Amino acid sequence: MNEKSLLKLIFIVSMLIPDLAVANEQLNQSVNYRDQYQLMLDNLISKHIPGAVLLVETKHGKFIGSAGFKDLEKKQPMSTDVVMPNGSAGKKLTALLIALLADEGIVDLDAPISKYLDKELLSQIQYSYKMTLRHLLNHTSGIIEYNDIDEYAFFKAQYDQRDKVTTDMFPLGFAFNQPADFEPGKGHSYSNTGYALAGVILERVLKEHPSKAIRNRILEPLKMTSSYSKGVEKHQAELASGFFINDEDPFFPTPLNVWIDTKDIIGTTATSDAPLASDVNDMARLLRAIVRKNNVVSESVRTQMIGEEHLIESWGPRFYRASDLYYGLGIWVEEINGRKFYHHGGTEFGYFTQNIYIPEGDVSITAFANCGVNDKCEEAFQNFTFEVLDSFLKVNTGI
Repeated sequence: MNEKSLLKLIFIVSMLIPDLAVANEQLNQSVNYRDQYQLMLDNLISKHIPGAVLLVETKHGKFIGSAGFKDLEKKQPMSTDVVMPNGSAGKKLTALLIALLADEGIVDLDAPISKYLDKELLSQIQYSYKMTLRHLLNHTSGIIEYNDIDEYAFFKAQYDQRDKVTTDMFPLGFAFNQPADFEPGKGHSYSNTGYALAGVILERVLKEHPSKAIRNRILEPLKMTSSYSKGVEKHQAELASGFFINDEDPFFPTPLNVWIDTKDIIGTTATSDAPLASDVNDMARLLRAIVRKNNVVSESVRTQMIGEEHLIESWGPRFYRASDLYYGLGIWVEEINGRKFYHHGGTEFGYFTQNIYIPEGDVSITAFANCGVNDKCEEAFQNFTFEVLDSFLKVNTGI
C-alpha cells in the first residue's frame, strides 16, 4: 500500500469511529431499555394480573416482551403474539370507518342521525333529532351510558346469554327511553351507547354488519393480519383467555374470589364500542396509521379525526394531571409541556388494553393484560403504562 492509499484509509477509519461510537452507545441504550421494560413486565405480574404483553417501538428499534400466564388453569406462559379483545381501544376503528365513509360521501358526519334511522327507533332516544354522527363519536351527544343502567344490568344480561353473539342493538336497548345527560353539543360525557348507535347506523347504511367494510377498508390495507371483528369473524389465532375476579360484590353473577375465564362472554360481543380483537403489533399499527401520514388514511380523514378544529375539551383517563386533554373521533389527544401524544385504552371483563402513540420519535406503546374491571388490576396496569410513557416524555409529574 502506498502512502497516499494509507492516508486515505486512515481518514476513512477516523471518520467511522465517531459513528461507531454513537451506534454502540445507541445499542447499549437499547439493550438497557429492553432489560428495563422486561423487568417492569415481570414486576407487574401479581395475584391480580395473571399475564401481560408490552410493545415499545421507535425509529431506533423495537422491544416486545411478555410475562406471566395466558392460561391460569393450564399454566401456559404468556406469549407476545397473543390476540385479545381490545375493549374501547377499538373505538378508533369504528370512528376511522365512519370517517372513511364520510370522505367518500356515503355518510355525513354533521347531518342529523334521523337521515339514517327510522322514527320508531329515534322516538326512544331523547334529543335524537338534534344528534349527528360526530356527536356520537366524540361523546357530545348526551346519550346515556348503557353500563350505568341499574347495577351492571348489561353485563348480567350478557353473562346470561354468553353463548350467543350480541350486536349493537343489544346494548342500545338498555338506553332506550332513558333521560339524556344533556342536549347534543351542550357537554361532553363518555358514552359507549353513542358508538353502539353509530354501529346501528353503519349496519343500515351498509346493509350488512360493519365488520366486512372494516376488513376491506382498514384491516387488509393496513396489513393487520392478526386482527378481526370479534363475534362475527372467525380467525386462526385463538382468542386469549381473560380473567375476572369478583372480590367485592356478593350479588354479582360470578362467585366471590374465583377467577372466571371471560373469553366466551367477551368473545361473542360484536358491538361497535368494542369491536376489535388484535395483537399488540396490529393495535400499534392502527393508531400510528391514524396519526402519521400513510397511503391508507388520507389527510382529510385524519383532519376529521384529530384535526385541531375538530377536537373538544375532554375529561377522561389523562396520564398527566397537568396536561391538556382533548377528544377527537375515537382518540384522546393529550398535551403536556408542549408535547402531544395520542391514546385510547380499553377495559372489558377480563381484559385491559393501553394504546399510545408519540409523534416525536415515532414512538408506539401498546400493552395488554388479561384482567380487567377490577380496581387492583387496573390501577397497577395504568401505573405500569404511565412509567413506560414517561420513560420517553420524562415529565414525571405523576398520573
